[in-house]
Amino acid sequence: MADRTNSITCTQIDSVDVAAQTDAVLVDVRSPLEFETEHIPGSINVPLEALDSRLDEIPRSGQIVVICRSGKRAERGAFDLMGRGFQPKVLQGGIVAWRKAGLPMNEGKKRLSIERQIQLVIGIGVLTGVLLGATINPWFLVLPGFFGTGLIFAGLSGTCALGIVLAKAPWNRLVIPNAYQKGSRTDCCSR
Repeated sequence: MADRTNSITCTQIDSVDVAAQTDAVLVDVRSPLEFETEHIPGSINVPLEALDSRLDEIPRSGQIVVICRSGKRAERGAFDLMGRGFQPKVLQGGIVAWRKAGLPMNEGKKRLSIERQIQLVIGIGVLTGVLLGATINPWFLVLPGFFGTGLIFAGLSGTCALGIVLAKAPWNRLVIPNAYQKGSRTDCCSR
C-alpha cells in the first residue's frame, strides 16, 4: 500500500513500504519497557514524553518514520516533530501491523505492558470488591467505587496514578545504559 494523507492525521506509510526503504530512520516513541520487550531492528527509542529533550538524537537525513504499538502515540510524536521542522511519517498500524506483515523483530524479555497491568489490577480490585460486598459486608463496595473514581480522574487529567506506581515496581524497572542517561531520567513515570 502506498502512503496516504488525511487532513486529520499525519502521512502514514505501510510496513512493507518502510521495510523496503534503505534510508528510513525509525523512531520508536514507546516506553523503554515496551521497546525492550520488542522492537523493529535498527529503530531508536525516543519515548514520546522525552521527545522534546532528545531531538538531537533524531537524524535529519533520511525518511523519518515514527512508530508505536498501534499508531496513536506515533501520530502525536509525528505532529510534535512536524512542529520542529521534521517531515515524519507514521507507521500505519504500528508494531502490531509490522508483526502481522511477518517482518523481522528484535525480541527481549516478555513483559506485560503497564496498560495491561493497570487493567488487571483494576479488574481484580473491582471484582474482589463486588464479591466481598455481596457476600461479606456491603462496605466492601467502596473498593469498586475507589477504582471507578481513579478511572474518572485518569480520564479527566490524563494522569494515571496507578500507572505511575506500577511503573516504579521492581518488575518494571529497566537498567538504561549510560549512553541514554543525560542527567535526567527519560521514562514517562519519572516525573
